[in-house]
Amino acid sequence: MPEEPSKQPSIPDQLAELAVKVLKPGGVGVGSAYGLWLLFIEHKAAEAIASAVIGMCLSYGGNLWGEIHKGNERRFKATGAAIDGTIDHTIEQLFAKATRAEDAYLLCQALDCRDYKPEGMGARDRISIPQLQEIFVPLELDSSAIAPGLQPRDRRTIEPFQELDIWAFLRESKRQPAYRQLAIVAWGGFGKTTLLKHLAFIYGTKQHRQFKVPFLIPVLLPLRSYRSLFAQEKPPDLPALVMQHHITQLAELNPRLKKLPAKWFEDVLTNGDALVMMDGFDEIPESERPALGRWITAQMRRFDRSVFILTSRPTAYKDDFAEPLRTKLWVRPLKPSQQEAFVRQWYRCQEQLDRGGRNTPEVQREATRNADNLLNQIHNPDRPELADLAKNPLLLNLLATYHRSDPGVELPRQRAELYQDICTLQLRKRPAARGIELSLSWEDRQKVLQAVALKMMQRTLKLIPEAELVQLVAQALQMQGKSVAPEALLKQIIDVSELIVRQGLEGCEFAHLSFQEFLAAKQIKDLQQEGLLYPCLHAASIISDDRSWWRQTILLYAAQTNPTRLIQEAIRQGATDLAYACWQETQRTLDPAIEASLQALKPALQTSRYATLEDLLKTQQWREADEETYWLMLTTVGKEEGQWFDLEDLENFPCEDLRTLDQLWVKYSHGKWGFSIQRRIWQEYDSPMFDDDSRVEDWIMFCECVGWSKSGDWLYHSDLTFDLKESQKGELPGWFESPQQGGGVLLSRIRACGL
Repeated sequence: MPEEPSKQPSIPDQLAELAVKVLKPGGVGVGSAYGLWLLFIEHKAAEAIASAVIGMCLSYGGNLWGEIHKGNERRFKATGAAIDGTIDHTIEQLFAKATRAEDAYLLCQALDCRDYKPEGMGARDRISIPQLQEIFVPLELDSSAIAPGLQPRDRRTIEPFQELDIWAFLRESKRQPAYRQLAIVAWGGFGKTTLLKHLAFIYGTKQHRQFKVPFLIPVLLPLRSYRSLFAQEKPPDLPALVMQHHITQLAELNPRLKKLPAKWFEDVLTNGDALVMMDGFDEIPESERPALGRWITAQMRRFDRSVFILTSRPTAYKDDFAEPLRTKLWVRPLKPSQQEAFVRQWYRCQEQLDRGGRNTPEVQREATRNADNLLNQIHNPDRPELADLAKNPLLLNLLATYHRSDPGVELPRQRAELYQDICTLQLRKRPAARGIELSLSWEDRQKVLQAVALKMMQRTLKLIPEAELVQLVAQALQMQGKSVAPEALLKQIIDVSELIVRQGLEGCEFAHLSFQEFLAAKQIKDLQQEGLLYPCLHAASIISDDRSWWRQTILLYAAQTNPTRLIQEAIRQGATDLAYACWQETQRTLDPAIEASLQALKPALQTSRYATLEDLLKTQQWREADEETYWLMLTTVGKEEGQWFDLEDLENFPCEDLRTLDQLWVKYSHGKWGFSIQRRIWQEYDSPMFDDDSRVEDWIMFCECVGWSKSGDWLYHSDLTFDLKESQKGELPGWFESPQQGGGVLLSRIRACGL
């Protein structure tokens, strides 16, 4: 007797089951509309699911069917609603199956970090929000300063001069205590938060095995979200913070989390199974950071077996964290290969999401064409300023967003132009594309934002209560003579333009601090009130998150005008680093009239720049002089603390500056130190390059001769002698962070400059 056929599940049930299978490992890429066609039009369920597995993206509820071209909207509507409901039901079943506390928690933490939404970048017309894992590009971390207290044999665990990602450190965290405390520092827009979300998603979906790391339970804590708790006389300890606040918020995704045992996370921490990620130490007000630093230190001591990662801008961490974490890592700028990977993945997602998930040849062709056009502009040797912008992940995202608004358009040359183009896109083009009529012209709305930005800069505010923000908007409208309700205008800016965003009950802020700084600079320019910046020049020359509050606004102002008087005033106040940064920022404007006046300033600017170095050399403060030399070289190529020389920086380093530095070192060391001395010794070993495998021994011998290595081990900067009598000839300047990274390149440049 033939076996009775089993009952076939409904089509929505089959597709929902597919969605769950995709969800559990963390999702797949945007995919196959062909599978959808088979499923809905031809009703071939098995073949449809097989096709969909290849490339279909399901967004767990969202407006999936609304993205399918309008010709099928009517017939898909009912089926889409059924699938959406079935997916929700099946996700509930998945939660129900998570009998272990960790499983339910992990799924919620992963879902909370699923979308790719860099700070200040929400959904825009023709710009969709892809899933993070579809476009994430691993960040490279600098390891030249890792774990300075380790013994040489331990340092080899993490090769000290190779380019590494975060997994290299997590891989060794169980064995090496130094890697259980990681401070990741970088300036704004370098992807610190995105990196932590990536970690939370990978661990939350149990995909960690592909990176060969031990399993950890991730907790992602945006520190400013708990600022009021940290400010209490007796703030909660880490287990209480997570159980009573973090998990309470995640329980909105699944109420079952409220039933977790009270000591669950304390046990996880004690057993060394937690990855605690604390994001944004610099976003806490300066006066509150020392207490927060002590709280973090106490938690790390108590739960020393677990792994802690802290992110911060560099100077907030350096100045306000009393007991630094054991290992400090800098985020490296994006390399061309990383830029290309991001652009291609980003455009592929955008084109497919824009077409309801189709991954057909014509969609792939469109994505490739647009990505090629953008990358060709970024890597155009005649436009090096674009390559500089693209090294910052946030600015690269802005470039891609602007380019997608009009594929093929010529990209702006500098930051100020890029920010203005994005403001125009959000204030003018976006409402027009959506057919929304607003009460003010886009120019008048920008003027309101400019006035608000300047007031917030003057009050040192990143975040402002919404009631106070309404008052600032009202004042700006009154100054313009506009009779528009400030509450209504603010709502339009938040809902439509998204240049200002709400942060829960805490208040509102600009989508990114960079927009606030740019708009404030534009307001000062429009008001012709450069004098407002003069009292801020000296403090802005000091690289500190709080003392240099005005630095970026000053630089963005310089980029929009003729800054000759501003630079002269900065020199007069002794703010020479800032004066030089303004001079560099303006070089990119390519305005001949401005260029002539700036060239006349250069001699005075150079003299003031090297005055500190000369004083240090005169008084034989060799270590400090070496650090000043490195800083001067870094700023010469337009970099700041925490950034590094690219090979092209060294290959094209200005000969005039090399010559000045060399002359000062040779003069005050009586011919023992200097670039020209190093070049002569290097040539005695037949000019070896550090990356030439056939000349490794010659390179090592050269480094031994000048005192950069000893018995085959590379020396850290702190290991150098810095003694005129005891040091080896050619030891200084020890300008390198790692002697084999770029050493031969700069020496080649020194030779080419005739030193």
